[in-house]
Amino acid sequence: MNETVLIKTLTGHADGVLSLAFSPCGKFLATGGEDNTVRLWSIPDGIEIQSIKAHDGDVRALAFDPDGDVFASASWDKSVKIWKIADCDAPASSAKHTAPVNALAFSADGRFLFSGSDDATIKVFSCPDCSLDKTLTPEIGDIKALAVSPSGLLAVGGAELQFLKADTGELLKDNDAYAYGIRSLAFSPDGKLLAAGTGMEKRLEIWNAETLVEAGSVKDSDWINCVTFTPDGKYVVTGGSAVKVWDPATGACLKTFEGHTDEIHSVDVSPDGKYIASASNDKTVKLWSL
Repeated sequence: MNETVLIKTLTGHADGVLSLAFSPCGKFLATGGEDNTVRLWSIPDGIEIQSIKAHDGDVRALAFDPDGDVFASASWDKSVKIWKIADCDAPASSAKHTAPVNALAFSADGRFLFSGSDDATIKVFSCPDCSLDKTLTPEIGDIKALAVSPSGLLAVGGAELQFLKADTGELLKDNDAYAYGIRSLAFSPDGKLLAAGTGMEKRLEIWNAETLVEAGSVKDSDWINCVTFTPDGKYVVTGGSAVKVWDPATGACLKTFEGHTDEIHSVDVSPDGKYIASASNDKTVKLWSL
C-alpha cells in the first residue's frame, strides 16, 4: 500500500538531518544535523521553537530521558551533552570518547546514559550531570547503534550484534553473521522484542529479547537505516529511501510513506502513536500521520 499522508515538512537545517527524537510528552521534537545544530519543534504544528549551536560537528544521535526533563545529544566532535528542556542552556558535557559518537540510549529509570562511539567503547554517564560512571568494551570495533530494554538488557550494534547486561557489560550473546553490520536497534516498549536494521544489507531482523533468538527477518528492496517500534509495540517503522511500517509477526509491509528526495537517517513515532517523524539527508524533517 502506497500512502503519503504528509502533515508537514520541517525546514530550517542547513544540511542533512541525521537524528531526531520525540519528547515523552509528545509536545516536542528534537532534530540534529550536519549543520551542527539541534532544533526543537512544537508538535503537531511543526513550528521551530529553538535552534541551538550544539556541537562542533555533526549531531549524530539524540535521546530524551524517560521523564522528558532533559535530552542528550552526541556528535562527530567526540562529545556527549545533556540539555535541560526548560531552557536548553548550559548543558552538562563530556568529552570522554576519543572518536565520533554515533548512538545514545537512556536507561529505563533515566539514571544513566549510554553512548556508543567509533572508538569501540560504550561510555555510561550518570544523569543529569553527565559524569562518567563506567566504560564498556564490547570488542566489535566501531559502535553504530545502541538500545536498552526496560529489564536492563543492552543491545549493541556494529560489525556484530551483541547482547550485554547493561549494569556490568557481561556478554550474553553475539551474532556476527553480517556482511555490513548493524545500523540501528530498538526494543519494543515491553522489552520483549528487538528490531535490528542492517543498512546496506536491506534486512530487518526481529529478535526475541527474552530467549536471545532471532524470531524472524525480512529482506527488503531498500536500505534499512533506522528502526523504531510504535508505542503499542505492534508495528516496526523503518527508514531508507522511504518510511515503511511493518508487522513484526508476519513480516508484511503495511504502509509506505514516500516524499523525501534523499536517504532517511532517523525515524521516531510520537508517544500517542499518531505521528511518524523522519529525518533525511535532503535537509528536511517530515511529519506523517500514522
